[in-house]
Parts: sequence; C-alpha cells; structure tokens
Amino acid sequence: MSEHKVQGGNMLLFIDPNGGTNYDMVVCLTSVGVSMSVQPVDASSACGPDKSPGALDISYNFEGQHLQDPNSGRISGTDLRILLNAEQTIGWKLSPETPVDGDEIQEGTGFISELSSTYNYSEVGTFSGSIMPYGTPTVSVYGGGGGGLVIGQAYQGGTIAYLDGTNTHGIIIAWNSSAMIYNIWGSTGIVVGANADTLYNGIYNSDLIAALFPGSPAYDCRQLTQGGYTDWCLPTAADWYAMQPNCTTVGIDPSGSYWTSIENFGDPDNALIFNPIINSSLISGKNGAAAFVAVRYF
Repeated sequence: MSEHKVQGGNMLLFIDPNGGTNYDMVVCLTSVGVSMSVQPVDASSACGPDKSPGALDISYNFEGQHLQDPNSGRISGTDLRILLNAEQTIGWKLSPETPVDGDEIQEGTGFISELSSTYNYSEVGTFSGSIMPYGTPTVSVYGGGGGGLVIGQAYQGGTIAYLDGTNTHGIIIAWNSSAMIYNIWGSTGIVVGANADTLYNGIYNSDLIAALFPGSPAYDCRQLTQGGYTDWCLPTAADWYAMQPNCTTVGIDPSGSYWTSIENFGDPDNALIFNPIINSSLISGKNGAAAFVAVRYF
C-alpha cells in the first residue's frame, strides 16, 4: 500500500439526498473535517474512581461558498438547507474525488444537524454546517485489499454479496429477505418503464414499481429499514449476474427463482426473474410467484 501525505484540498464531501450511495459532490467547499471523541465513564468504587470508555461521539463539519443554480448533479449550499429543513436522512462520504492506494474513505448515513450562512455586503456568501452520522461510520483504506472486506461478511446492515475490483464497493443483501415469497411483481397490463438494467440501478427501478404497486416486492424493499439503512431495493438483473457466483456463500438458494426490478423492456405483462443455478434471467408474468432478495449498494 502506498504511503503519502494527505492533501487537504483533495478531501471532498459527497452526499446522496436519498440516503444511499449514489453520491453527488458538494461544490465550492473550502474545508471539511471530522471530530471524534470517546466519552469517559467514571464509576467510583471502594478503591477510587474507575474510568472506562463510554459512547463514541462523531460529527463532520464543512464550510464553503454559496453557489446558486450549480451544475446538474452537484450539491450546493442551498441544497444543504433544503435537506436540513426536511430533516432528511442522507448518505454521505468523505473522500478524494479520485482515490489512490492508501487514501482514507469515510462514509455512512446521517442527517445535517446544523447549517449557518453569512452574507457580507462586500464578499461572497458562505455557509458552514455539521453532519451527525447514524451509528458508527465505515472507515476504509482505498486499495490494498480495501480494508479487508470479503464476500459473506456482515456489513452495513446485511451480508456482502458482491465486491468490485477495488474491494471497496459492491452489493449487500438484507439478512431477512431471501425467504419472502410474493405472488406478484405487479399488475399486468401496465408498462412501468423499469428498464435500467445496469449495476446499482435497483433504487431507480424500484421507485417506479413501488409508486404503482404498493405491497409489491419492490415496495417492501423500499420500505425496509435494517441496520439503520433505508436504501434497500429490488436488484437489477445485472446485480444478480454480479452476485450469482456468491449465492451459496451468502445463503441464497441457487435453485430458486428471484424477482429482478427489470420489466421485460416495455412489456405490460412480463418482468424478469433470475435463476442462479443456470445463471440466467428469464421472462415471467408479472402476476407469477417468485421469491425476492432486498439489496443495497455501498
């Protein structure tokens, strides 16, 4: 693993307003930082005080310049205010824009707990604020094995079912979802448009399905909260192809058939299921029966 000094200007803040890992960069930042401390517990005894570690306190702070109407796909100071006012759960990441071996990456979910702005008459408007994480954030080192993550590891609310080439990102399955059986993917006769069949697009598809079919597998995945995470979704067929070699390791029955979040490309009556044992997606009626697995991305 390479050793190098951390360049402050390289560390950036990324946010997913929907609480997942589809991050956008916060633009016009001037600084980001993290404060971590362990509260001591002082339990007195006959032999005097006994101090031990208590709760872990963590907060992330940031400062920047206000930018209105930023480029599409970027988070501005105004966007941060909207998220704070909505008390919205966000996904966040503190990382270089393009990490290299040895770079530290911190990420998790949380909420914007504080935001203030200054508008001096002769200067550019500025903002500063804080993010409070839910639980303990993930700290990993880019490259060199990605901090030791492995397939089948309990991680961020579930079990790692796929890792990309960097061993720092991939797909997690929910612990309790693989045995759920539903009669329908959705109603027949309706074109949903859930056709984003690439890795990590399950949320986009699932939101389209859930909006039309409450109580469907996609809807229940989007309603799931597990391990403090709320960004669960029905996987794409591409997600399933990525997870297929690891099904037995992570406890998925390879002989089963599982719903994907993919409509049969404009077909009002059919969607795709995935069969791990033959490593293939198949067409099935939307009102057919299949199991499903909830996933999230990291």
